[in-house]
Amino acid sequence: MSPAPPRLTATHGTGGHVLRPLRAPPTPAAPHTPNRHPLASNEPRRREEMDENTRYQVLRNDEEQYSLWPSDVEVPSGWQPVGKEGTEAECTSYVDEVWTDMRPRSLRERMENAEA
Repeated sequence: MSPAPPRLTATHGTGGHVLRPLRAPPTPAAPHTPNRHPLASNEPRRREEMDENTRYQVLRNDEEQYSLWPSDVEVPSGWQPVGKEGTEAECTSYVDEVWTDMRPRSLRERMENAEA
């Protein structure tokens, strides 16, 4: 059984939105449950928990939506690294540059087909 995809929350960057993990990684003392994603936890990941000392990578899913993800945490299924890694500010700036249309890819395609 594959792990459930993480829940994400959209937050505003300097020029747009960024999807961020909603679940916090378990603390080292927390028991590990087999077949669960490492970010599966009952504690929501708050914006203030994303600090300037953490290295992040930018991920993109099949719908061409972007997310910041801690570099030292396994990439969840359905998401692929795009090759950008850095601080939260650096990754957010990159996402602001490349994610100019917030509509999911499938919606954009349906709208384009309806116009044709």
